[in-house]
Amino acid sequence: MKQKFRSLPAAVQVAVTAVVVVVLAVVLTVWRHNGSTYLTGFWDNGSQTLVFGRMLQMQQNQTSPGGFMGVYTQDWSDEQNRYWYRDNTPVSPQDFQAYTHQTGLQGWAFGVLNKVLSVFEDRGEAREIILYNINSMLFYAATLLVCLAVWRAWGPLSALAWLCAVVFAPWPQRGMKDLYWCLWTWLLPALAGLLLCAVTRRRGKTPWWCYLLVFAACMVRCMCGFEFISTFLILCEAPLVYCWAGEDRRAWLRRMICTGFAAVGGVAAALGAWFIQGVIYFGSAAGSWQNLTGAVTSRVSLTDDMVSDVSVAQVLTRYFVKVDEPLLQFGPLTITLKPLIAVTLLGFALCLAVLALRKKPLAVLAGPALVWVLSLAAPVSWMVLSKAHAYVHVHLVPMLWHFALVPVSCALLVWLVKTAITAVKE
Repeated sequence: MKQKFRSLPAAVQVAVTAVVVVVLAVVLTVWRHNGSTYLTGFWDNGSQTLVFGRMLQMQQNQTSPGGFMGVYTQDWSDEQNRYWYRDNTPVSPQDFQAYTHQTGLQGWAFGVLNKVLSVFEDRGEAREIILYNINSMLFYAATLLVCLAVWRAWGPLSALAWLCAVVFAPWPQRGMKDLYWCLWTWLLPALAGLLLCAVTRRRGKTPWWCYLLVFAACMVRCMCGFEFISTFLILCEAPLVYCWAGEDRRAWLRRMICTGFAAVGGVAAALGAWFIQGVIYFGSAAGSWQNLTGAVTSRVSLTDDMVSDVSVAQVLTRYFVKVDEPLLQFGPLTITLKPLIAVTLLGFALCLAVLALRKKPLAVLAGPALVWVLSLAAPVSWMVLSKAHAYVHVHLVPMLWHFALVPVSCALLVWLVKTAITAVKE
């Protein structure tokens, strides 16, 4: 089947893949009830009110305050915006305040989509569920594309393990509906890195547009929120590190450097868009600069008095030891962080021993091991870089284990078992 599929024209392969991904994304969304927050619960509903307020404004042809920044009522995290949206309540700019610590791209995008939906559906709650469905389908579609790359590298069973690690993870099942965080955008930098590697391997060189996609992916991600950015930048490079471990290292090192510049360029472009919005909102470059630097420095723990006496060790202890919530849940069976890390390390050790005993090359473990280390370093990087945000927002940070430590560990365990069995048989 693989040979027949590859014999098809490239355009047909892309079309068939897209159809399969879309169909599976719809099936997964319906199966896991991600279309409704009332069935599966929600994640960080306070931030989501910014998007509901912006959509309601756009529906009533208002642009102030804040241009397309998110807006909230006089009380931060008050769910009033959501109730007004459901009831199509007439509002005025005086009802809102602008949230100036973001660009608000997601509020603008969903606002446009909501206006289209309002032509066919007048009920706000029905439109809300439609938007949740769309957001969930996009997340599943992005996940399935990652699984396709895992399939090509480590086989179909590893790809299935990755998918199960997402489908049976409580945190993403709640969070993928959130219209503010838009979890599918968290995967865009990694997808851009994966595409760059696939195209480079196929053509023997890296086209310029691959770097442009890395730039655009990081820019879009940041325009939907700058939080956790170090995590996504590391995951963008992870596929290139995997290729570097097994192929022409000098060439892949150059590609890693170019990809890094493209990714940071995307972040800088998003900061530029945020700065320009601030100039329009505050009326001066000085006011915009003060707002921008204040938001950034507080999140990276430079100016936040709340955590001035909190050390990085305390933050890491909180998430490695004290916060021990389920990362995977299969009915009554739950798996937390420490057992998952321990089992994965044990799997590496056993596979290494088998390969050594059977006198097989150990270099085959280098790429997967580097990817696993990066998948652990990616969430930890935010805890170190932004101890203020991480120490306070315990309801947000554990989500980072799913980008991509949990699915990488599950997929690698399957690959390690398969590699060890193959070595024994041979």
